[in-house]
Amino acid sequence: MLFSIVVLSLMFSTQVTAIPNYIIMSWLGWIDTYWAIILPAFAYPLGLYLMKQFIEQIPMALIESAKIDGANEYRIFWSIVMPLVKPAWFTLIILLFQMLWATDGGSFIYSEELKTMHFAMGQIIQGGIARAGVAAAVALLLMIVPVVLFVITQSQIIQTMASSGIKE
Repeated sequence: MLFSIVVLSLMFSTQVTAIPNYIIMSWLGWIDTYWAIILPAFAYPLGLYLMKQFIEQIPMALIESAKIDGANEYRIFWSIVMPLVKPAWFTLIILLFQMLWATDGGSFIYSEELKTMHFAMGQIIQGGIARAGVAAAVALLLMIVPVVLFVITQSQIIQTMASSGIKE
């Protein structure tokens, strides 16, 4: 049932859930803090779906053999399951970073000193068509960090996938 709720939540865009999110953040007292942007990312439905599907691919024979060897549930989870789902973690980190990097925080952050870089750069390019060169420079600056992060983690993802292939 919980998995069905997660899959159904993938249908809703952020615009649909903006008002309930604002009400919850206001109730928690997180308006005008970075927590209002960071903590909801932990309930990212695509991440939950990705991790569940990736963990289901782990062979039960591997987990059963660890139980036979005397490992408890926590040991199995941290020593066997978590290293095998490293590619999913790196993929999730890339997706979440790109999502958080592109947010402007406009619905939760109102003070100028807490505005995100994306919002500040957006204010620079609002000068109109005369600022087309500035807009291109801003787009380049905003694109560099996610691209560098992807290039760095891409090699780790490929290496992890190549070394963790298990066949039954």
